[in-house]
Amino acid sequence: MTRYTPGLLTAHDGVQIAGYTWLPEGGRPRALVQIAHGAAEHALRYDGLARHLAAHGYGVLATDLRGHGATATSTGGYGAAGPEGDSWRANVEDLRTAGEKARTLHPGAPLFLLGHSMGSMLARDYAQEYPDDLAGLILTGTFRSLPGCEIAETAVRLEREAEKEGRDARSSFVTELFASFNDPYEHRTGFEWLSRDEAEVDAYAADERCGFPFSAGLALDWVLGVRKINNPRALARIPADLPVHVAVGEQDPCHQRMTLVYELIEDFRYLGLTDLTWKAYGDARHEILHETNRDEVHRDLTDWLDAHVL
Repeated sequence: MTRYTPGLLTAHDGVQIAGYTWLPEGGRPRALVQIAHGAAEHALRYDGLARHLAAHGYGVLATDLRGHGATATSTGGYGAAGPEGDSWRANVEDLRTAGEKARTLHPGAPLFLLGHSMGSMLARDYAQEYPDDLAGLILTGTFRSLPGCEIAETAVRLEREAEKEGRDARSSFVTELFASFNDPYEHRTGFEWLSRDEAEVDAYAADERCGFPFSAGLALDWVLGVRKINNPRALARIPADLPVHVAVGEQDPCHQRMTLVYELIEDFRYLGLTDLTWKAYGDARHEILHETNRDEVHRDLTDWLDAHVL
């Protein structure tokens, strides 16, 4: 049975980035799939998808973002941005460092980047800055911009928090954002917006590596990162021939009844992407990879990858 192998990468600023790899039997992957996880969670939550992909011949790599998972010990704890500077840009560079190492270990294997939620925004940034690295892009639980969040106003609020209390001071931003997502659902745990699968929701709620607040610095860097990726000049850097697949839950509160998904699709269409596909799963919520129909989602993503591996 495939198991993950843990490891550490040293980032450009000395931060130790926790990473994990899953390889198929024989250790020679037909392609590589790199996973960028979402806000206030960690890479090992993607073990189920990674094992599925490895069973179908893919190598999978995933890292804990700054302030998340095992990487948090190098950045000041859960939700902390780490060394002074732009943690958003640092996360993008960390993803590239991990991807480059994987491609060196497995020369000739094409690299696909799968980003979920906040990770899908990092993945879009990666595709804008380093499109030649990628054979394709998969965005799950995605949305064009932060729902219910006016970027300029929120950035000013977070800048004031960071200036007054310090970048490492705890902010209520992510906590308030997550609470708003749960408004349409019951409040048994407060995380019902994630999935219809109660066991998955309970596991998330019980995991200290999930659901934590962000520091003012980490939250500010996220908001400014969203502004950057939606800048028309940055968008235009994505090549028209990059394959892109979008997969979301139809009942995900993050995309405001599909509005923010449609807007993202229109951005991609405006760029003239020649290989753009998308699917919304009826009744599914935010974490389609932990939903009651996750087997269907796993099959669909594998079929898309199979169709794009030469």
